[in-house]
Amino acid sequence: MNNKIISQFLAFLGYLAFHIFVARKLVFGQWVFSYVYVGFLLTLSPSISKSRLLIVAFLVGLIIDLFEYSPGIHASACVLIAFVRPYLVSLLAAQNNIDEDEIREISIREMSISGFIIYSFLLIVLHHLAVFLLEAWTSKLLWLSLQKTFFSSIFTLVSVLLVQYLFFTSQKR
Repeated sequence: MNNKIISQFLAFLGYLAFHIFVARKLVFGQWVFSYVYVGFLLTLSPSISKSRLLIVAFLVGLIIDLFEYSPGIHASACVLIAFVRPYLVSLLAAQNNIDEDEIREISIREMSISGFIIYSFLLIVLHHLAVFLLEAWTSKLLWLSLQKTFFSSIFTLVSVLLVQYLFFTSQKR
């Protein structure tokens, strides 16, 4: 149990450092941003309790808000995906005829690449939609928010996949 907590804490520090020092500076125009830190929330153990998941998501979002100078936007978006995540895991497990309790971790290593991409993309789009709609705070910028959501979601998904392949695929099933 302690090894799992330590490895998740180190993963959080890795995602946070990568976001702050690399991904945060990768901005293409006004439409494409990478919020790679979301990968940490996506890959948390499915056995984590819902209340603990919500607390972790809030703290992760709050830390990102401190670095991004955004008043609670990332915390709100992180809590939203943390709320939806258990239901999506249940849905994907049922769709693949897998018992939810058999899922040890959510990663490329444990899931099929297509399953991981679908799972990640849905939560990333939800996160980014929340971030950009809260950031705009008006329906006048709806089209721009949707464009930012689409392009940034693709870029973030590619970033999360790269991080997964580079750092989390060393062990085989």
